[in-house]
Amino acid sequence: MEKFEKGTDKIQKICDTLRKETLEPAKQEAQSIVAEAHAKAARIVKEAEHEAKALHEHARKSIEQERNVFQSSLEQAARQSLEALRQAVEHELFNKELEKVIERQTADPAIIAKVINAIVEALQKDGLSADLSAVIPKYVSTEQVNALLLQNVISKLREKGVALGDFTGGAEVKVHGKRLTIDITDKTLKEILAEYARKDFRQLIFGIKNG
Repeated sequence: MEKFEKGTDKIQKICDTLRKETLEPAKQEAQSIVAEAHAKAARIVKEAEHEAKALHEHARKSIEQERNVFQSSLEQAARQSLEALRQAVEHELFNKELEKVIERQTADPAIIAKVINAIVEALQKDGLSADLSAVIPKYVSTEQVNALLLQNVISKLREKGVALGDFTGGAEVKVHGKRLTIDITDKTLKEILAEYARKDFRQLIFGIKNG
């Protein structure tokens, strides 16, 4: 009986030794592996969340940037379209009508004669009326204009009357000795009037105060 108990004790000691030297280290190693796996999994999840957040932020910024570019392009296209429309309206309603009014008024023999009379008298006051020529539109009657000129004006003209020029309205008075030409033709009047009248027109039609 005693021998049996001693054998049992030996077996128990062997089991305890195996448990301490093999099973417990293995258990501890397993626990360490599991803990490390949990930690690694937590790191992976955290990195994935961080990466997902970064991707989301990048996508948001990219979408916002594209939206801003699109908005800017849309606004620019709208401004260009509006300006093109304004120019078209100006051309049709302002420029053409202004041209018609100026051409019609400056082709009137009475107005042309008044312009020449005024220019020649002004030159005479400045002592520049010694050698002059008056030129009128090619489609206006020289006889009608000459009939409306003052006698002292006709006497100052080299041709003793007006000559025809290559324009459609207004008049030119040339001072030969000074190589000077007083240009009151329709083209010059269009440029002068358009510069001043366009601002009022744009403000009236488009509400634009400048430009």
